[in-house]
Amino acid sequence: MMIDIIAISDEEIYLTNKDKKKFDLLICAGDLSPQYIDYVMNEFKPSLSLMVHGNHDKKYYKLYEEENNSFSKVYKGAYVLNHGIVNLKKFIGKDIIVAGFSGALAHGYRPFYFKEKDINKFNREVRFSTIFKGNKYKQIDIMVTHNPPYIKNTIKKYGQSHTPSRALGEFYLKAFPKIWIYGHIHPRYDFQELDFEIKFLNNVSYLINAVPYKLIKYDEEKKEVIEIYTYKMISPKTILI
Repeated sequence: MMIDIIAISDEEIYLTNKDKKKFDLLICAGDLSPQYIDYVMNEFKPSLSLMVHGNHDKKYYKLYEEENNSFSKVYKGAYVLNHGIVNLKKFIGKDIIVAGFSGALAHGYRPFYFKEKDINKFNREVRFSTIFKGNKYKQIDIMVTHNPPYIKNTIKKYGQSHTPSRALGEFYLKAFPKIWIYGHIHPRYDFQELDFEIKFLNNVSYLINAVPYKLIKYDEEKKEVIEIYTYKMISPKTILI
């Protein structure tokens, strides 16, 4: 069964669903206003909308109260995964495992910022879910973060405030999700490759930058990415590890 995903992050551009196509999943990777996410929801009418927070999302909360594995009170209609994992079967009938971790690597408060050591707790939470909850949580299909993970030979240019996380990179190599969606780094500021096909032995994973948007076709049964595109088809750079 094929699922159609639209992933967005950081830049609020005009998007239109010209063909009135049905999307299964909207994934928001941070630094977007509640109003913009609401607009995209209404335009693409996804069966479910998932989000993580970016470092600029704090301004939309007068007083932040913990949101995790729950629908947001501020981003109406969006299911928040600040440091969580969920099987989408209970929402849209698709056996898809999605994990999420919010924030940018910097000094500040969770969930809008994180330190490398914060990943250790998240790693334990995910391991508990995958080991002790039977087949409810198997391999992660989709991982969503605002900050990119550090994977050797991938993202090469970045400023101090956009540093890829080594702890997230270690988590990537252990979990090896089929798709890892991230934001934070803007393609128009960094003329470099930001989408990657990562191969390890017989395993394939895709590290995909969602700024400003990506459209993804994913085969739920074969657990394979079929295509990635924006206004054109995307051919991610292959990285062997």
